[in-house]
Amino acid sequence: MLVIEHVVGYMLKVLKSGIKIEAYKDEFNAIRHGNYKDFLRLTNGPLPFMVKWNSGEITDESNNPNYDCDFEGLLKSEPSLKIFHINCFRHYGEVNDTDIPESVYHKAVTFEIAIRMHANNHNLLNQNTRIDLVEVINKLGIHKSMHPNEIESIQKARRFINMIKHYKKQFPSWTEGTHTFLAGFSILEKYKILVV
Repeated sequence: MLVIEHVVGYMLKVLKSGIKIEAYKDEFNAIRHGNYKDFLRLTNGPLPFMVKWNSGEITDESNNPNYDCDFEGLLKSEPSLKIFHINCFRHYGEVNDTDIPESVYHKAVTFEIAIRMHANNHNLLNQNTRIDLVEVINKLGIHKSMHPNEIESIQKARRFINMIKHYKKQFPSWTEGTHTFLAGFSILEKYKILVV
């Protein structure tokens, strides 16, 4: 399991509980949208030891907060994620949720990250502009030659995550929303649109 699944899953539970996220809001927004550069700057945690190989050249990336791909940014964020989680847990405390299983929260965390990561890898996004997730899903779905029903299933899964973040009754129940989300997530699995 990736560190981000546990940490951001916890923050999604905080949101769903109705607690307003004010402390560490900028850090939370940066990491859940995959903005690792801002997250590293805000949290200022240590960077892990890392070497990179590129075209026969090996470089030491241990003190370099920059990254060439989303996955590198995610790996460099792991020590900062641990600090962020400790700080958030101290502030918001234990949050129990009987509606949504922990495993679904972990998938919900990687949902947007995986979609944006794969869209970036296929050069479908303008790196200088933040593109709405609805559009990113549509672009990636077309690029992967998905059936329109599969794209719609992923869009419904996105709406379930929005229901967690901004409870607006997008589904009649958490159970129905969870089933709908898992159906959409299975499409990502089918096309190997995953973080790892």
